[in-house]
Amino acid sequence: MDVTAAANQTNALESTKNGKAVENPKGILGKDDFLKLLVAQLRYQDPLNPLDNDKFVQENTMFSQLEQLTNMNKTISGLTSNMSQNDKGFAATYLGKYIATGSNSISVNGSTIEPVSFNLPENANVKVSISNSKGQNIANIDLGSMDKGPHQFKWDGKDNKGSQVTSGQYSVMFFAQNASGKDIPIEKNAGKVVAVQFSKDGTIFVTDQNKRVKMSDIKSVFEGSV
Repeated sequence: MDVTAAANQTNALESTKNGKAVENPKGILGKDDFLKLLVAQLRYQDPLNPLDNDKFVQENTMFSQLEQLTNMNKTISGLTSNMSQNDKGFAATYLGKYIATGSNSISVNGSTIEPVSFNLPENANVKVSISNSKGQNIANIDLGSMDKGPHQFKWDGKDNKGSQVTSGQYSVMFFAQNASGKDIPIEKNAGKVVAVQFSKDGTIFVTDQNKRVKMSDIKSVFEGSV
């Protein structure tokens, strides 16, 4: 059955009957429109040439399939909406937790130097090595013995000679050894999550260090206090 032609034919019949145009310029049928079409066909059929049974069954089958597709679309839309709400609820559980991104960049802007947070999986002796944009080591700092958990390091901006460095981006590397002298991994983090924002670009976490971190950039999540 040519649905568009049938829709336009039904529009013409309804227009003649009601004396006004039926608004369906593109001949697009929804579930209710399809049912109206079927009823109109039965109402205006030629008594001498009625709709045959096979065609009637075929059109009823099409209506049933259309209804199933419509209901399926509603179900999928509901599931999508629920999933979106669940994702937002899950993102909210990050509030108050520390997130690690693995980034080793540190920004110096005059006397303003952003701190670098990190997490120790166990008690350890920690040292810091800082390099400039050319990869040259300019500062080595011994932080001494530190307890397990999250910590924050804020560089004073001075190199090994005691001179203040210029503004720019620097790289910081942490090295840690436990009481047995074994090297242990250190997770650098972006701070504690204080807000969660939802945008067209995805979920964004805002930390107490004024960093904006995408969920896809998070390497690990942990609790504690600096």
